[in-house]
Amino acid sequence: MTHPSTPSSMPSSPDQSQRAADGALPLDVESALRAADDALALRLGTVTRHEIDVRTGELRGHVCLFAEAVLDHARTAADRSVRWEVDQLLASTPRDGALVFSAYQHLRDLARMLRRLADSAAEHGVTS
Repeated sequence: MTHPSTPSSMPSSPDQSQRAADGALPLDVESALRAADDALALRLGTVTRHEIDVRTGELRGHVCLFAEAVLDHARTAADRSVRWEVDQLLASTPRDGALVFSAYQHLRDLARMLRRLADSAAEHGVTS
């Protein structure tokens, strides 16, 4: 899914994406948790599809960064299971023609996963 605007919290260029993958960009647990909380506070009847799509892009960026930092060196079966959940969640983004409710539910699923990953990063001291 292509998003019309790139939120400032997401890597915006291939170079920035590579630096994030190399760990050069710090993981900001507070901003990730704030983004997740903001997304979870949205109500279906008061949010537009455009806003859902923009926030989905932002959360996807956070989830990718945190999953890489927290789960890419998974040593336990539980970590590998969470990695699989993240991969499935990222692969299941609703298409442009999907119902608003489907996009809204996907946004909420991303927000819950982000909270889980950010809490794990904070607990294990993975943040920069």
